[in-house]
Amino acid sequence: MSPISPRGSATLLFFLPVVCVGAASPRAAAVGVWIRASQIGYLPGDPKIAVLSSDEPLTGSFRVRELQGDSSADAGAFQGDIGADAGAWGPFKHNYRLDFTALRKPGRYVLKYQDAESRPFAISPDAYQDVPAKLLEFMQLQRCGDNPVTGQKCHQQDAIDTVTGRHVDLVGGWHDAADRIKHMITTTYCVAALQLAGAREEAAYGAELLLKLHPDPNTIYVQIGDDRDHGGPLGLWHEDRTDYGWGPGGPRAAWPATGQPEGPKYRNQSSGLASLAGRTAAALALAGHLEQAESLYALARANPGCAMSVPVREAYYYRESDYFDDLEWAATELFIATKRPEYLAQAIEWADRAGESRWMGSARHGHYEWFPYVNLAHWRLYPLVDQATQQRLAGYYRAGLERVRMLAEKNPYRLGTPLVWCSTNDVIALATQAALYERMTGDAQFRPLAAEARDWIFGRNPWGVSFVLGVPEGGDTASRPHHLFYKLKNQVPVGGLVDGPVYKDINDRLKFTGIGEDRLARFQSDIGVYHDVFEDFSTNEPIIDGTVALLFLLHVWEQP
Repeated sequence: MSPISPRGSATLLFFLPVVCVGAASPRAAAVGVWIRASQIGYLPGDPKIAVLSSDEPLTGSFRVRELQGDSSADAGAFQGDIGADAGAWGPFKHNYRLDFTALRKPGRYVLKYQDAESRPFAISPDAYQDVPAKLLEFMQLQRCGDNPVTGQKCHQQDAIDTVTGRHVDLVGGWHDAADRIKHMITTTYCVAALQLAGAREEAAYGAELLLKLHPDPNTIYVQIGDDRDHGGPLGLWHEDRTDYGWGPGGPRAAWPATGQPEGPKYRNQSSGLASLAGRTAAALALAGHLEQAESLYALARANPGCAMSVPVREAYYYRESDYFDDLEWAATELFIATKRPEYLAQAIEWADRAGESRWMGSARHGHYEWFPYVNLAHWRLYPLVDQATQQRLAGYYRAGLERVRMLAEKNPYRLGTPLVWCSTNDVIALATQAALYERMTGDAQFRPLAAEARDWIFGRNPWGVSFVLGVPEGGDTASRPHHLFYKLKNQVPVGGLVDGPVYKDINDRLKFTGIGEDRLARFQSDIGVYHDVFEDFSTNEPIIDGTVALLFLLHVWEQP
């Protein structure tokens, strides 16, 4: 992700008006005590752990009170001891883990410790029922070509092949984030994950573009547009006047994946086509386009290595470094669709070469280095193979989860994933892998780890902020995102998942135009920084891949 310029204007109708919200209640801030819990809430059978933080040591008990109207009931629904001090972490000197898992009665509640109070939350089998629709609303806003939210068409001249100079029809898909680039690295994942999450209408919209990416047996496009669109003058999707060499607002650059380092000034480290072609094959097989999927799989097998996005003005690019998972996914989906035994044999071979997710248990990794972070092919392949292969597949998931758990147990939030750029992607991938492992094996040992990761997304974090724009309604959520619709129309694109916090040293190295007032200043630390301001493109830019990953997580999450 990279910065956009704050210029332009347009008309927009269907967004949440900007509302300023505080990071903590006045009572909590006055006494230097904060309670962090999921603002969405919990399924009745979920582990339920909140975090109580303070400047001074605390003792005593906490209460969970049921809301009745605008106030909490006199009789507490649950009471428990705050337990031992978990020590200093992030912005807080003292942290306590509040366990109220035993409370299963449906209702709406607040947590209280002395005068400090959490945001309201629900306990209900339907706690998350309204969230998927909000996530899909954001995806519809991001549509390129024909947008159902704005009612406008955009980028109807996409695109000109940067190698041949020929015009190719690449209209459609989604704008990747706050800018207007279309990254096929993320788009291919979104189509596949949307299909698996049951969001078939949105998946079908993206699949229409994927069908155009592979016009002949040797070609696949990795990117439409590039970071030249970050210059002025800026407008909304349909007002884009970027000049890619064919006039302002004219055709954009279509970058074919060449299997070699690419870029006119800064060069990526592309080494092949298999990552992109394999994932595209999987997505199109899921969407029922088998002829194109098989052709793409052949292209992937013939060109091992990774295709990366193409930098032009700045050195940032998506540097995917693994492709065996994508080959496994393609072969698995092709076997499911065709029942041809050679695809199953190949899927097993690729699965063993993919093995464990190597980022899990690491403190750092490169930008999109291990995307899409959780190997969904292991889960898809699992019911198709013999017991010995099933044990290996489950073992690959388990080994990564165990490494993350070792790190998570060292801090009160049980955060075991790195705070690198787009950290929310890693958090959701961990929770997803744990949920899929439990589905595959019946082993629920990682459910608490997964629940605490999911709850981190919805406000159980040091900032007390839900990283999903405008969700829950009325909560303390990301509200001033790095997004054109916020900057130009003062409207929040509800449902988008933002990048999330990063290590302070990462944030310090970036060039901002000036953050201004930081409503979350009290909660920043060397461990993590998150700014709910437009200017911070490293922590507060909504992303399509993370939004879809969260949709998929909520789809596969089950009551124990």
